[in-house]
Amino acid sequence: MRPTAPLPHVAARRRRAGAADPRVRELSSRWLFGLFSTLLAGSLILHQLWWDGLETNSLHALVVLAALWLLVRPTSVGRFAIMLAAEVVAVGHDLPYVGDHTLVVFVTGVSVLALPAWTVARTQRLPAPGELFDTIAPFLRVALIIVYAAAALSKLNTDFLDPQTSCAGPMSQKIAFFDPSLLEGTWRITPSIWTTVAIEIALPILLAIPRTRVVGLLLGCAFHVVLALAGNVPFSALALALYVAFVPTRTVPALHALLLRHRRLRSVTRFVATPPASVVLFVVGVGLWFAAAQVLGRDPWSWSDGLGGLARLAIVVLVVLAGVAFVLGRRRRDGVAEYAHPRSGRRLGHPILVVAVALLIVNAVCPYLGLRSESTFTMFSNLRTEQGAWNHLFIPESVRVFGFQDRLVSVIGTDDPALAARTSSGTELTRFELNRYLRSHPRAEVTWSEAGPDGAVIRSRGPIAAAPGQTLAEKLFHFKDVRPRDDGDCG
Repeated sequence: MRPTAPLPHVAARRRRAGAADPRVRELSSRWLFGLFSTLLAGSLILHQLWWDGLETNSLHALVVLAALWLLVRPTSVGRFAIMLAAEVVAVGHDLPYVGDHTLVVFVTGVSVLALPAWTVARTQRLPAPGELFDTIAPFLRVALIIVYAAAALSKLNTDFLDPQTSCAGPMSQKIAFFDPSLLEGTWRITPSIWTTVAIEIALPILLAIPRTRVVGLLLGCAFHVVLALAGNVPFSALALALYVAFVPTRTVPALHALLLRHRRLRSVTRFVATPPASVVLFVVGVGLWFAAAQVLGRDPWSWSDGLGGLARLAIVVLVVLAGVAFVLGRRRRDGVAEYAHPRSGRRLGHPILVVAVALLIVNAVCPYLGLRSESTFTMFSNLRTEQGAWNHLFIPESVRVFGFQDRLVSVIGTDDPALAARTSSGTELTRFELNRYLRSHPRAEVTWSEAGPDGAVIRSRGPIAAAPGQTLAEKLFHFKDVRPRDDGDCG
């Protein structure tokens, strides 16, 4: 008797049975952990190259060494933890002078490091790569959605929507970094403004809804290619790493089966995974880093044109490779069990991750509360939240309950060249930031004007013998310099 095809509900039950296969789940989670750690390590190296060059004697140099050590075995939880620990120490030392994406990595690093520590304390073992990824994936998704939502919210202000002052003007011209004259003129500014707003509003919505995540990934990859071409390479590299948490896991076993058909690729990956090979590759990577530092010098700006082009190209190549892999995984999923990602729901699961999400949300609302205006996910938004300069369309100024930004000062005269350059062209500082600067530069002589109850008050400070230590508030809070609206500032 000829067998018949299973009924639809039977086939669905079989697929759900395949979903329960722990070996398939572990394979997928392990692969995704390795991909995430690889992209995260690459983003940290790109960030270092982009902003600080080939450092060899700093805390960030240790981050690069740890990232190289992880890259030769990206599924190692121990190496992943070492890299995160190095990054947390380096960023913690730099606080509060860190970028938006760097603060995301810092909070992620602290919370993710706490999870293996928790596991070791309870079970005396490190979590497996797949187990750790299953735990942190919901947090990674929520973290990126918060960043996108905060960036979209901050751009709903009168200055960003005004073609005369919008950051979209200079940023859109940088897309043709190889020849900015190709995008001269004002014709591109208004479309850039509204396209940016539409995409940044759409991304968190598309990525938050499971059925639309693939569309969100495609839109996000295209968006970050444009951002990278415009010069925002470090954030784009980090976003691509976080996108791994959104990848439909049913594509992973199909792609794995496809790759296993290539014997040469299998032999190469097995050889690289051996301890002697990983040590050799690490030594080669470190040697190339130090050799490049000796030949090119540490300063990234002396060779930024060539490096900038290569970094932008790296983002484009990564996106293209990711697209090819995704298409292949989707096309070859026939005969491979479809399954749901373990803990793929919206629950964060661990209290540590809930606290981390709360910290990211608090940081995102800080500029509106008056607590800080730097590193608050308001990149390139033109957002102004200082007293008398509030420009958000619908969030009222009354929500600002802290007064750190209420006292703006104009430097009238100083013998400190750096402060003179910083406050030229009418740039004002918050009194908080001026106090920080005076504490760190005790020999500076400064005269400034600030608003008082009865009008402007002239104050001055001469050199002092020693500077008092940094306060806790100065370690946590950082406020933007308030530049004139017509100076082309993008902040």
